[in-house]
Amino acid sequence: MPVAPDLPEKYYLDNFHFVLSHVAHLYADIINEDERTFYDDFIGLSETAKCLYVRLLSRRGDWFRRDKLAYAEIPDITAAAVELQSQRFLEIYDLQSGGLPQEDDWLNLFTRQELATAIQTSIGQKVPASLRKQELLTRFEENSEKLVAGLPDTEIYCVYGEQELDSFRLLFFGNLYQDFTEFVLRDLGIYRYESYNLNAASRWCHQRSDLEAHRLYYALREEAGDLKDHSAESLCRIADSLPASEEPTLRRRRHRFLVDIGRQVERLGYSDDALTIYERSMRHPARERRLRILVAQGQQEDADKLAFAMAKAPFNEEEHQFLLSFVPRKMKHNHELCQRLAQRVSSPVEDVITMPAETRLSLGVERAVAAAFESENPGDRLVYCENLLIPGMFGLIFWSAIYAEVPGAFFHPFQIRPSDLYEADFVTLRQKEFDVCWQALESADSLLERASETYQQKQGIANPFVHWAVLTEDLIRLSVERIPVAVWQGVFRFMLQDLRQHKAGLPDLIRFPASEGFELLEVKGPGDTLQKNQKVWFAEFERLGIPARVIRVKDDPTIMGGAV
Repeated sequence: MPVAPDLPEKYYLDNFHFVLSHVAHLYADIINEDERTFYDDFIGLSETAKCLYVRLLSRRGDWFRRDKLAYAEIPDITAAAVELQSQRFLEIYDLQSGGLPQEDDWLNLFTRQELATAIQTSIGQKVPASLRKQELLTRFEENSEKLVAGLPDTEIYCVYGEQELDSFRLLFFGNLYQDFTEFVLRDLGIYRYESYNLNAASRWCHQRSDLEAHRLYYALREEAGDLKDHSAESLCRIADSLPASEEPTLRRRRHRFLVDIGRQVERLGYSDDALTIYERSMRHPARERRLRILVAQGQQEDADKLAFAMAKAPFNEEEHQFLLSFVPRKMKHNHELCQRLAQRVSSPVEDVITMPAETRLSLGVERAVAAAFESENPGDRLVYCENLLIPGMFGLIFWSAIYAEVPGAFFHPFQIRPSDLYEADFVTLRQKEFDVCWQALESADSLLERASETYQQKQGIANPFVHWAVLTEDLIRLSVERIPVAVWQGVFRFMLQDLRQHKAGLPDLIRFPASEGFELLEVKGPGDTLQKNQKVWFAEFERLGIPARVIRVKDDPTIMGGAV
């Protein structure tokens, strides 16, 4: 097992420097005067003061006790704090000298016992053991100037600059949920990321108004918290307050959030309000929820119109599958639509294999079936690859298109995938790059050359489709030799119809007979059934003429092996 590398003592400061410098230069025209001053003042600090500031920022909250701080690389924390105070990065409160903060949050820094002791020491009043910390805090808030004398003698630090730092984090990461741990994952070798240019042409934010819109969005998300805690009126107000910016990233987030809000409003019984909210979202399952409500309300004309639009251009595979199930059950009156959606695909070919239950349980049902096939058919090779071979080959062949330089696709150096990977216009925005990649699928030789070259050049780099532990050079070569180019073309085109849904649902095993060809096998143990995305793939296999079948395993304790 590889040993994780040791991180430099002040690795966190290097990473913080990198983020601030990157943003200050790349987004120089967007950051405001306060943010520029924050950057300039921080750069001017001594290294020790910088270390203390970043250390404090990495901890939870804004308030800290001096007596609880100890860092080996910061020999004089008090001096560093004084320097930070002189540059307005930090405020120091000496409680014993009477300089109390106006807010009361700092009181949470003390334990229940410390609060109780302070009350007893200051006013000689014994504190019952039954009193909870919150009750003690209330007593302090009511008479803090008198009670504070009994607290431990320590300075209190309050860290400033969070608002400015949020702008830097937002511009760097493109969101406010990622933080500096992303650097640690890279530095420890847990992830290796593809290299792509982050320059003025490719940056995601191009004007201050977009940044402010994102800040408003995150403020509303924070205000919303758990949507279940809000009334329908409050949720509608939040929905109405969302910024209307058409910056692509924010537009996607807004549409997703509107679906979440609409769903909760619907649960509360306000269907009309939910309809209004859903109508403002172009994100699945907004149209599905609208159709369900319209049908439930008996608005047949509007329901028919919406259902036809969905059938003509479904958002994704999930929406299409919903229509196939919902319309025949709930919209039987619409014979034209029912006929259009009717599926005429036969069920997958199925075979049964029996084996002792202990064999299935000890090996796992998929590997037990693979062993049974190889035993019954000497020379056959079965590979347990599930969703790893076909998507993995897709990732290798289309690697350059996936990581093409498209404005707004990459925010920072730690992305496994472009931000718009699962959006409807993903391919359109990279059409030239995809056209070049498709040329590799003109022959088996060019396909193998492309896949092998990418495999060798990109080994170990994170890719949403490639799992390096399974995708070996031997498997690549064998699969290209046995699977016709036309099949690769067909399955890749199908994947591109809905990358999020179609990268999963593929059969468990691929069988390479001793002589030639291949076969895909989906293994189902006792009581297991085909999932929707698996049925979709089997329908596509039938359309493409790909050999595939379902192997159902039954337990038979009377025999020691299985028959294929």
